[in-house]
Amino acid sequence: MKIAVICESELLQKSLEVYLKDMLAPLEECDFVLSDYQACDLKPVCLVGNAQSAHIKNPFTKESLLANCKIFHATYCQEQLNALSARDSKLFIQIDALIEDTLAEFRHKLYELLSHGR
Repeated sequence: MKIAVICESELLQKSLEVYLKDMLAPLEECDFVLSDYQACDLKPVCLVGNAQSAHIKNPFTKESLLANCKIFHATYCQEQLNALSARDSKLFIQIDALIEDTLAEFRHKLYELLSHGR
């Protein structure tokens, strides 16, 4: 589980970063965003706060935070993965293979250029 933390409250931001230090990831690589506001449209956002719509209510302990993050991940992130059709999954696999092939070819050509001194 990879989590990005984006909060308006600096105190909440630092607290979450300390509690989740082993799970932190940049926005581009995360499974979901933990925030005190609707911080992102591209990833699921787990809201923290006192609002009725918050997934994690203040105050929280490290244990309750981790448990609620696991529940959120299982509910919202796995749901997105399951929503991919078989066709979409095959397409992603093909794209990934194409990227890997292109990268391998680039590495090979770069190595040849550097080793021959051209």
